[in-house]
Amino acid sequence: MKIKVTTSINRLASLPSRFMLAVLTIGVPASALAHGEKSAAALAEAANELIATLDQEKKGEALFSFADKERSSWHFFPDRMRKNNPRKGLPYMSMTNQQKELTKKLLQVLLTSHAFNELEDIRIIHGLHGDWDAADNPRHRYYVSIFGKPSINNSWGFSFEGHHLSVNCTLVDGRHFAVTPSFWGAGPVTVKQGPHKGIETFKNERYAAIKLVNTFSEEQSVQAMLEKRRGPGTSSKLNRNVYLPPSGIRYADLDEEQQGFLLELVRAFAHKYRPDVIKEIEGRKKIEDTSTMTFAYVPGSNKYVRHFRIQTKEYLIEFDNPGDNHVHSAWRDFDGDFGRDLILEHLKKEH
Repeated sequence: MKIKVTTSINRLASLPSRFMLAVLTIGVPASALAHGEKSAAALAEAANELIATLDQEKKGEALFSFADKERSSWHFFPDRMRKNNPRKGLPYMSMTNQQKELTKKLLQVLLTSHAFNELEDIRIIHGLHGDWDAADNPRHRYYVSIFGKPSINNSWGFSFEGHHLSVNCTLVDGRHFAVTPSFWGAGPVTVKQGPHKGIETFKNERYAAIKLVNTFSEEQSVQAMLEKRRGPGTSSKLNRNVYLPPSGIRYADLDEEQQGFLLELVRAFAHKYRPDVIKEIEGRKKIEDTSTMTFAYVPGSNKYVRHFRIQTKEYLIEFDNPGDNHVHSAWRDFDGDFGRDLILEHLKKEH
């Protein structure tokens, strides 16, 4: 069910940025702002700025109720593969220049500068597959959706999705973050010719993985080896039992240098998001849970890892890289994708 944005929300969204941020954060202790609420307030501000520019037709495409089933529907396929089931949201290609900039602002509040630049590189890579000057060039076929009324007092969220990208952010009670499922991919990984020659994506993940695997002893390699790869899927909810017992080598069975490489890999996924966002999540559910962490992989060559999986009690990371030139990667939360665990906790408190 789509929602209608109230006049009060529109008025709030039209306020000047600095005043809006003051309204959103008034009365919030500085210590709390250090753990997610600064970004939560800025995200609500950015989302309301974008909403204020939309006419009724565009609101009909971009805005959904928080309870809408589309909030937990996601995929990373190109539009041509989903003609009978079009992707949700307002397409980038139908936005005004102002709306495009405000969409970027929304993403820049959530993501680190490195991650935002990589997102833009992914869009460029896919743009190279079509007529660059066409209005519907593949780099413009990305969609933004906003669920609920953006505020630090309400549960709401948004997604930015298209070919090889699905960025999802849920804020329960307006300030508790969930950023999974988080899907990032590209094909090719590197641009080797033309005006965009030199773009290279997923360097952190690819290089840290091969550094780790190349240090394994024969015994460690046997422990960590996966018989076959399973690429990241698009299920709305992960089935934990499919991944039990965990495959691979335990963090505790790695030496200190290897442990550092493994944590470097975990951070390559988690640190796509702003530090205060990750601190807020980490305060509830440990991301670097080394007591339950395992690493498993399918080898490619001594230059790249074809596939790896990192698993803890709460999280699953999968990175698929056949031929070192086409990546599918995902960070998932077994119980908390789209904030399910937070929402359940919220409902228990309400009742």
